[in-house]
Amino acid sequence: MKNECNIRIQKLIAQSGICSRRKAEKLIEQNKVKINDKVAKLGDKCNENDIILIDNKQINIEKKEYYLLNKPKGYVCSSNDKHHQNLVVDLIPSSKRIYTVGRLDKDTTGAIIITNDGNLTHLLSHPSFKIEREYNVEIDKPLSAIELKEINKNFFINEKMSYHKITHLIDKFYKITLHQGSYHHVKLIFEKFNKKVINLHRRSYSFLNVDKMNIGEYRIIKPFEIKKLKYSRYN
Repeated sequence: MKNECNIRIQKLIAQSGICSRRKAEKLIEQNKVKINDKVAKLGDKCNENDIILIDNKQINIEKKEYYLLNKPKGYVCSSNDKHHQNLVVDLIPSSKRIYTVGRLDKDTTGAIIITNDGNLTHLLSHPSFKIEREYNVEIDKPLSAIELKEINKNFFINEKMSYHKITHLIDKFYKITLHQGSYHHVKLIFEKFNKKVINLHRRSYSFLNVDKMNIGEYRIIKPFEIKKLKYSRYN
């Protein structure tokens, strides 16, 4: 494997989910970690092709995969098939145990990240990490000018304050920007004004958009995009 794929041993151990990076550093300092049967030192680099031992027991280092999918309707964001439904993860040809970062409703289309990186999933899902999400919405009847003004005020959705911005595009079509997500969030916003969401499409998640992707199409998220995503906290 190319050198640029190598990362520091303590980071690789942390990514495996065995322990935190700080704990990994302590194990290395105690000479309990080996790389290909050689005692590791802090700062040593390796990759998922190397054999990593902790207390002479091999740990599983799984290569991380990152995908951006333009989700089609009729698919659920779950990792199991107990209800015999179409699963989003089945649209990605991966042998890894992958899962979605957050969820989109079964009848919602658009941008969703799929990965096997639990650390990234936890980071992006944390309430303090306010990722911007932009949706295109079609409702059953247009908002009046007064309603559009009122709907842009902050109010509670699912017992939490919703911070959103809604812009009228044309006729019954709107753009809504959120910095958090909860169950049926967009639908509940419009329900407060007796409007029903007919179609909902998430155009973008942070800087990642699906404008040039067909419904059902996916692409690999590039390493520099993953790094950028980790620093995309909304201020």
